[in-house]
Amino acid sequence: MSVTKKESENKKNVILTGGSGGLGRAIVALLVSEGYSVTNLDLQAPKDLLSGEFFIPTDLTKDTELFSSLEMWKTQITSENHIPYGFIHCAGYGGPYHKITEVSQEEWDRIFSVNIRSAFQITKWLLPIFINLNLGRLLFVASSLSLKGSANSVAYSSSKHALIGFVRSLADEWGPLGITINAVSPGYMETSMGIQEDQVDGHRKKILEITPSKKIADPLEIARVILFLLNPDSGYINGANWAADGGITAV
Repeated sequence: MSVTKKESENKKNVILTGGSGGLGRAIVALLVSEGYSVTNLDLQAPKDLLSGEFFIPTDLTKDTELFSSLEMWKTQITSENHIPYGFIHCAGYGGPYHKITEVSQEEWDRIFSVNIRSAFQITKWLLPIFINLNLGRLLFVASSLSLKGSANSVAYSSSKHALIGFVRSLADEWGPLGITINAVSPGYMETSMGIQEDQVDGHRKKILEITPSKKIADPLEIARVILFLLNPDSGYINGANWAADGGITAV
C-alpha cells in the first residue's frame, strides 16, 4: 500500500472516507478549493488526483488494512506539517433493493461494516488526536433514510439510523472538549448510488414525484452543506442531523 499525493501547502487536513466517486469526489474538490488538504481513504483510486489531495487505498471492511491506513495518514500529515482538523465519513454501501427475507447475512454484515462499524473504528482512533488539540469537526454522511423507513432498504436504513444514534451520543460525550459531531442526510443525488434505474423501474420519475423540490441534487449542493459544518464558525452546531433532501422527509 502506498500514499500518492500532489503538492499542497501547509493547511488544515480533513480525512475522508469514500472520496473517489459521487458525493465524495465533490467534497474533495470543494475542500481543496477552499484551502484544506484532504486524505482520501477509498477502495478505488480517483480518476484524477487533485492538488492538495492524498490518496490511501483502503478496504474499510478489513481492520488491519484500515488501521494501517490511519497510521500512514498520521505519518503523512506530520511530515507535511498539516493540522489534523476534521473527519468526514462519506463511504457508504446500500446493497440491492429487495425484501428483508432476501437479505443475506453477508450482505447485512457488509452494509453495517461500511456504514457504521468503520465509522466507529476510525472515530475511536482519531478522537485522542482531536482531544489533544482541543478541536475537531467530525461529520457523517447519513441519508434521508436515517429519518424515515423504506421498503426494500431495511438493512441500509437500519445502518443509517444507527449512525445517527452514534452521532448524537458522541456529541454529548465529546462536545465539552471543543469537538463537534454532526450528520448530513442527503436525499437523492445525481450519482450511481442515488439513481438506480437498473434496480428500480422508473426510479428517477418516482423520486421526482415524491420530492417537494421536484429535483435531484447535484452532489456539490450536499458538499456545500458539509463545508459549512466544517467551518470554525459553526462550533455551536453539535449533535445535529441536517436534512438536505429537497423536502422529502418534511412531508
